[in-house]
Amino acid sequence: MLKTPHWEMMVVWYFFLGGIAGGAYFTAAIADNFGGSRDRRVAQIGYLLSLPLVAICGVLLILDLGVPLRFLNMLRSFKFWDPMSIGAWALGVFGLFTLVSSVLSFSSSESTIALRRKIGLVGILFGFFLASYTGVLLSATALPFWSDARLMGALFLASGASTGMAAISLIMFATGAGSGDGWGRVKKADRFSMIFELVVLAVFLALLGSAARPILSGQFAALFWGGLVVVGLLIPLVLEFVGHRMRAVGAVSAVLVLVGGFILRYVVVMSIQS
Repeated sequence: MLKTPHWEMMVVWYFFLGGIAGGAYFTAAIADNFGGSRDRRVAQIGYLLSLPLVAICGVLLILDLGVPLRFLNMLRSFKFWDPMSIGAWALGVFGLFTLVSSVLSFSSSESTIALRRKIGLVGILFGFFLASYTGVLLSATALPFWSDARLMGALFLASGASTGMAAISLIMFATGAGSGDGWGRVKKADRFSMIFELVVLAVFLALLGSAARPILSGQFAALFWGGLVVVGLLIPLVLEFVGHRMRAVGAVSAVLVLVGGFILRYVVVMSIQS
C-alpha cells in the first residue's frame, strides 16, 4: 500500500512562490533582451521580484526538510537520481542568477546591460525548471492522480508564467509605473499566458479522464471550478478584454490571477491527501 505524504501549507507556498519567481524572471529577461528602453522598468521589477521569492523558497524548503543541514548536504554533492537533490541545486543556481541580474539591473552601462541580457537568457532555463519542476516531481510519484498527471509540469509552467506577469503588473500599478507602454505589453502578454494556461488545463483534464476525480468532484470541486477556473482564469480574461484600458481593472485582474495560481497548487497538493 502506497503511503500518502502529509505535506503542509509550506509546500504549497513553495510551489506557488517558485512559479511566480520563474515567471517573473522569464518576463524580465524577455523584456530586457527584446524590449526597448521603455521596457527596462519591467525588466528591473521582474529581476528584483524573483530574488526575494527564491530566497523565501529556500527557507521554506529548509523548514520542510526539518533539519537545515540536510539542505546543505544536498548542495555538497549533486545526485542526478535524487529529485530532492536536483530541486535543491536548481533552486540554488537560479538564486545566483536572480542575485546577479538584480544587481546588474541598476546599471545603465552598455557593457553591463549586454552582460545582464546574456545572463538573463541563460537564467530563463533555470527559472523554467523551477516553475515546472514541482509539477514534474509530483507526476513522477507512484500515487494515483499524480502519477497519471503527465502534463502537470507544463500546467505549473503555464501558471508560473501568468502569475509572474500578474505580479509584475501589480507592482507596476502599486508603484505608479503602470502608465507607460511597459504596463500594456506585460498585460497583453499575460492575456496570452492565461489563454495558454486554459488550453493546457483542458488538455491536462482530458488526458487524466476519470483519474481527475480528486479535483473535479468531492470537497475540492467547488474550489477548483469556482476558485481556479472561474475566479483565477475566466474572470481575469474577461476583465482584461473588456476593461484593459483601465489600470485599476488590470490590477484587480492581476490579483485574481495570483489567487488562481495559489488555488491550483493547493488543490493539486491537498486533494491526494484528503
